[in-house]
Amino acid sequence: MLKIGKCLSVITLAASLISCNLINPEEKIPALIKIDTVLVKVTNFDQGSASHKMTNIWISVGGKNLGVYETPTMIPCLETGPQWIYLRPGIKMNGIAGSRVAYPFFEPYELNEFILESGKTTVITPTTTYKKECKFPWMEDFEDAGVSFDYPSYSDSIFRNQSDSVKEGRFSGAIYLDKQHQYFEANSSTDFVLPGTGTMILLEFDYKSNTGLESGVYVITDGAAVWNSLVYIKPSATWNRIYIDLHSTVGYETNADAFRIGLRAEWDSTGLAKQGIIMDNLKLIHF
Repeated sequence: MLKIGKCLSVITLAASLISCNLINPEEKIPALIKIDTVLVKVTNFDQGSASHKMTNIWISVGGKNLGVYETPTMIPCLETGPQWIYLRPGIKMNGIAGSRVAYPFFEPYELNEFILESGKTTVITPTTTYKKECKFPWMEDFEDAGVSFDYPSYSDSIFRNQSDSVKEGRFSGAIYLDKQHQYFEANSSTDFVLPGTGTMILLEFDYKSNTGLESGVYVITDGAAVWNSLVYIKPSATWNRIYIDLHSTVGYETNADAFRIGLRAEWDSTGLAKQGIIMDNLKLIHF
């Protein structure tokens, strides 16, 4: 009877261990994917600058969507071995953190049969280019003596090319405001006919400033131009890039003949005596 009891105890213990392993299986150690930044290559001169601010990355591994991550990031992945990795860089639309979208004008970055190892960190630096369908109806890099802006008579400040602080190249465009020059408005010299089919349309540029800037469009219908404010851009002490959504306004204004891009700024009497905004690498882009 004692031997039988011992056998039963051993069987019970073994069954218990098997049961525990089934209920609490050993956790798989994920592979780690490290992404610090996105590289952009310009393939044609007419695409302008490669300047960008891709702040997010959409990632799929082996056909499974792993989500959206803010870069730089470390992404755990349970899929290991040779994998298909699909990455799309993304932006903050209108500079709003809660409005993250995949940037539609860049090609996705793909890796085929890429080896991921459990417990190992792999660094990936996505490199992308503009899609061939992209159109660039307007660009301004402030490198020439003249700029592609017009100023209404009531604007007492204009863009001035300067070289003290530039994002790229030799010059950037500066707006200076003070008590004697309190208002700035500049509008694109060209009125643009833009696609109203729901396609993405972005105005984007680099800037830094110690005062606010307003971006908008004049909606032109039967010769009348009506201002439509889009985004108020807060000051930034360091270079930043903003992506401004135009496709919502263009899609809504179905009777418009054209659109004139505009920028406005006003001296803040409660701020610094001298206020300034510096811009570079402006683009209007759509499909």
